Amino acid sequence: MDEQAGPGVFFSNNHPGAGGAKGLGPLAEAAAAGDGAAAAGAARAQYSLPGILHFLQHEWARFEVERAQWEVERAELQAQIAFLQGERKGQENLKKDLSKRRMRLG
Repeated sequence: MDEQAGPGVFFSNNHPGAGGAKGLGPLAEAAAAGDGAAAAGAARAQYSLPGILHFLQHEWARFEVERAQWEVERAELQAQIAFLQGERKGQENLKKDLSKRRMRLG
């Protein structure tokens, strides 16, 4: 999962009907033919359903990993907060106790 799935995963010429001259994609074929409008249309048509599904699955898995990491970090921070609050309460109690002793002595 270290790889980032970018827009390139959508471009797939491995599906049926994506053949062409010398294995070129629709964009290259249209550019070779010199048809600018066909080239623009072919650029939009390069997204394949398997490529889109792969991208969505990859992004979902990455999101879940990040979410799990955030939850672990959140739990660690909450534990640290609880520890520090307990320490602060102990210091406040010590301060009160020392103030009472000081008042009794003098």
